[in-house]
Amino acid sequence: PPFFPPPGGGGSRYIAGIFPALLQYMGDETTEVRQAAAYGIAMLGERCNDATFTEAMMQQAAQALVLAVDAPGAWEEEHASASDNAISALGKICKRSDAIGAVGWPRWLEALPLRADREEARHVHATLCEQVEKSNTQLLGANHERLPDVICVFGRLLGTDLIADEYLPRIGHLLKQVHSGLPQVLQQLPSHPKFALLSEENRAELEKALSS
Repeated sequence: PPFFPPPGGGGSRYIAGIFPALLQYMGDETTEVRQAAAYGIAMLGERCNDATFTEAMMQQAAQALVLAVDAPGAWEEEHASASDNAISALGKICKRSDAIGAVGWPRWLEALPLRADREEARHVHATLCEQVEKSNTQLLGANHERLPDVICVFGRLLGTDLIADEYLPRIGHLLKQVHSGLPQVLQQLPSHPKFALLSEENRAELEKALSS
């Protein structure tokens, strides 16, 4: 992956120099190149201040990331690790920019759960839990209309190694909050299109989390 200097010093000039290359490499045919470029963008999102990684740059980066994950074959086995990294990077940008988050968080959620890059998947799924705990309306929708999607993602994560153990009780607590505060969401869940993707084991894990 690209090397990033610590913030400060000549970092701004360095970032300005490599940023166009990161955008270009997000469209590369080689999975490893796209994955490295996505990692580079993620590092910008994590380490650089707004003067170095500007709103305009974030907009360009988010567009490049979405184009990459929407490309034909992006989620096929040999390419999925690069797409996982792109979704991870998109989430980091959404955290920083409300303007991007308004469009980016729903697109980010659509891609979950991630499976190809286990380490990246665990980071992203932790972010999902944290953003739901914060009642992020850009993610959940103003009327919680995307809450069923979130619950279906949780159902596909419980009982797997794609979410860190420390988040399991937190997911259970969130599900119980829905059960007590928005029971109609759970009642209507079986008719949600994503519910059909849940295996019997997934549904059993949701039941267990609700009753534990």
